Amino acid sequence: MGRKLLVFDVGNSRLKAVLYDGDRLIARASLNGVQDSTQVVNVLKSRFAPRETPDHCLIASVVRGADEVIHKAVQTVWGLMPQVVDTEMDLGIDVAVSRPDHVGIDRLLQASEAFRVCAGRVVVAAFGSALTVDLVTADGVFRGGTIAPGLGMGLRALHDETSLLPHVALQPPDSAVGTDTASCIRAGIVYGAAGAVERLFGELVPDGRATLVLTGGDAELIAPFINYPHRVEPDLVMHALISLDRRI
Repeated sequence: MGRKLLVFDVGNSRLKAVLYDGDRLIARASLNGVQDSTQVVNVLKSRFAPRETPDHCLIASVVRGADEVIHKAVQTVWGLMPQVVDTEMDLGIDVAVSRPDHVGIDRLLQASEAFRVCAGRVVVAAFGSALTVDLVTADGVFRGGTIAPGLGMGLRALHDETSLLPHVALQPPDSAVGTDTASCIRAGIVYGAAGAVERLFGELVPDGRATLVLTGGDAELIAPFINYPHRVEPDLVMHALISLDRRI
């Protein structure tokens, strides 16, 4: 039996919790947002067997106050003191931006793990609530990148900010040429995001010598629409937390 690690990846849309025994996934759970510690306690008790007591717990959160809620829940269930991941830890990369503490910890973890896996210069495109595209140099320096609305946010904005456009579910478009309102919106959102990533890849690495890594909840949906060579790593944050646990 290896070291049991409980990790939390708290994004703007969803909380994901995974328990690992070494590299082996034991159990996982998710919530649509974090409301209070009782809610998290109930999920942990129902989805994680009482016999599976973690040895360590790491929290990566981009939601204000969520780490405190999870901290209380983990203490309630297991009496364990979690660590909240921040830029003071050894993330496995150097962060060369003006305010490292203002960069979303998810972006830094994704960049770190992509660099570790690819062992060279990488561009990481993360498709979550936001669409972020970040650059890590060949010597492991995070240089920053871009932030844009994610696919779901774009769909909601078109509906919320207009009078007549409907709410459209996120699905792969059949064509770049829509023939009704819904298919036009899907084509615009998906092909537009794919085109943005390709353009940004070219801007960040003009010589093209980098690995393009796609991650996040919508990565697998959009991957077929990106013409550049790429690899899909949907759980980069979780794997980055395992790597971080081995360094601290």
